[in-house]
Amino acid sequence: MARVYLRPTAVAAGLRFLYRFLMPLNGRTGWRLAVIVCLGFAVLAAVVEEGAMNPGPLVLTSQEKRALLAIARESLRAHLAGATAPAIDERSLAPALRGEAACFVTLTKNGVLRGCILDSFRPHESVARNVARNVVLAATVDGRFDPVRVDELDRLAIEISILGRPYSIPHSPSESLESSLRPFVDGVILTTTHGTSTFLPQVWEQIPDAATFLGELCRKQGAPGECWKTRDVLRVEVYQVNHFSEADAV
Repeated sequence: MARVYLRPTAVAAGLRFLYRFLMPLNGRTGWRLAVIVCLGFAVLAAVVEEGAMNPGPLVLTSQEKRALLAIARESLRAHLAGATAPAIDERSLAPALRGEAACFVTLTKNGVLRGCILDSFRPHESVARNVARNVVLAATVDGRFDPVRVDELDRLAIEISILGRPYSIPHSPSESLESSLRPFVDGVILTTTHGTSTFLPQVWEQIPDAATFLGELCRKQGAPGECWKTRDVLRVEVYQVNHFSEADAV
């Protein structure tokens, strides 16, 4: 279902109108009613603005998850076999799979990582097409691994993480960055003078301590483990994901 967000300017205009309308009503009663209504609209505006700034990840039904995993597997199967990539007829897909989102795809073999990739944090194509693209990239261009072979296909499990839009959080060397993070909820993008790195929220399961989590993010981009405490940090962003896999009972 599409989300609808109110513009703050529209909320402000509504407040002014209500104030002018309610103030003439019975003196003090009108004044009190105007204040109550205006406060209510102010709270609504804050909630709406927060939702607009920090939209969460796309929510899918079980059927939509199964359809997306099937697209991923058939795309990978065709690539490994040297066949033409299967056509994606977006008109036949559920609306959620036609919408744009960034999708991180992970491949595991017997429970061990075999490749993973995200081509862009910024949505630029439909969910279905982005998953089809990234499953092939995860199998072929993750520099930590040799390309996946066709004889491995039946032993691979596919995981998909649909990202919500990243948003910045305040940071400074004098403040405790780790206290701003929500373990097991937030994925983190750390940009420093050394580079950019990210961990999905699932990584908290292996690294539950926030300081260690940030240190490993620094090392992932080739920086010293303490760089997150210094002025080397340029930007910190967090995001949430909708994560599911073939191993789940989706």
